[in-house]
Amino acid sequence: FQGILEGAPAHTRETRGLFRSLGDTAVISYPEYLFLVSILSKPRDHFLKTFQMIDVDGNWMLTKDEFEFVERLFSKGVVEESPENTTLKVHFFKMDGSGVITFEDFVHFLDGLQKECLEVEFNAYSEGRNKISDYDFTALLLSRTTLGESDKGKYMERVENRHHEDSEEGVTFSQFSQFMNLLNDIHDLEIALRMFQIAKKPVTPEEFQRAVRVCTGRKLDVRLVDLTFKIFDDDGDGALSHGEFMKVMKDRIRNRGTVDIQIAPKSWIAFRKCVHEKMILSS
Repeated sequence: FQGILEGAPAHTRETRGLFRSLGDTAVISYPEYLFLVSILSKPRDHFLKTFQMIDVDGNWMLTKDEFEFVERLFSKGVVEESPENTTLKVHFFKMDGSGVITFEDFVHFLDGLQKECLEVEFNAYSEGRNKISDYDFTALLLSRTTLGESDKGKYMERVENRHHEDSEEGVTFSQFSQFMNLLNDIHDLEIALRMFQIAKKPVTPEEFQRAVRVCTGRKLDVRLVDLTFKIFDDDGDGALSHGEFMKVMKDRIRNRGTVDIQIAPKSWIAFRKCVHEKMILSS
């Protein structure tokens, strides 16, 4: 166990593919696992809230004590105690616990974690190629949902039937990553699409693109817009079946990580105050 910990790499801006590089020569605690899973589906602009939740003294640096206290919150009622050191703790805070993590370091780590997980998913279907087919993209999209095989088959058949030999085919990792990052903003996108539903207005590719741009500040690749409609336009009338789209995509995110719950700013302040008081009492 000690040898495994000593092999943990130091945290640097060059660290990428951390977990794949470590393979089975690493150890993380169950609370750390819960923490990592909880941030897989967070949009990038929520990283600040996550950091502030852990940084209870508000000095923009995370210490091992702060990390372990939040770790105990995750483990309450699940495990009795976590090990003094794990690969992740040594990576963040060094073997002696003297290291600190800045906000920039934290964002770098979370970006890398999300990208690494997406690469693992993509590579499972690409088999070394730089693209996956539309059919495989659909299968990958549906793979972490609770849909039955017959329901999944409906979507797969729809994509096959709408394939044209002269049309562009395939999705690159960059495009796949862009689509998955869009799903991390699923709540904002749902609100935008619901407005069309209330107005009884069809969601065309142009309107869908506009909704994405409003929610994320970025334009979605045209190839992804076309593919979204290929999968989720149930009757082929050129309008998105947005109720169906939202149900399946929220299910996908829920089973990949956790669907983010909207929390009012005042709640964050109260939570941090509570954590800070608890740390003082426990010190």
